[in-house]
Amino acid sequence: SNKDYAGNFKQFLSQRDADKPFVFWFGAHEAHRSFEFGSGAKNGIDLEKVTVPGFLPNTDLTREDVADYGLEIEWFDSHLGKMIESLRDSGELENTIIVVTADNGMAFPRAKANNYEYGAHMPLIISWTKGISTVDRKVDDFVSLIDLAPTFLEAAGVSIPKEMSAKSLMPILKSNKSGQVDSKRSFILSGRE
Repeated sequence: SNKDYAGNFKQFLSQRDADKPFVFWFGAHEAHRSFEFGSGAKNGIDLEKVTVPGFLPNTDLTREDVADYGLEIEWFDSHLGKMIESLRDSGELENTIIVVTADNGMAFPRAKANNYEYGAHMPLIISWTKGISTVDRKVDDFVSLIDLAPTFLEAAGVSIPKEMSAKSLMPILKSNKSGQVDSKRSFILSGRE
């Protein structure tokens, strides 16, 4: 799209009160349907190298659709990279918690809005140079997006209300372990309304 998410973020950083904490929500719409047909191949994605999830038919049309979706993800990633550079340039990168996730699975049959693996398994990357001691780990614990609220509260030094059913991710984030970190995080619940 022609939305300059990174430019908006740079403007936000320049106008905020530098003495106060901030929250910025980068919610891109590009990975949602509809995609411009053929845009992936037109922008250099090799359709022969496209990996089609096993639950979709591996046809030329599906490969084209997955490539178009991939281009939209690349657009998101390019703006995120520029935003991270803006944080670095402003001296805020080390003290900023960056969470990259999605609110649902990929926009394909048997994925988005379905209780199958590709509908409930979202990407989740968390970076906080000042607060997380290890990098480049892959953690296999089951977490839910509701766990972000108590995580942010704990990071800010605020008590987590007892009635909050979600659990802070800080023990996982502070750990040096990869794989399964907290054995109690062995399942999640997912539903469709």
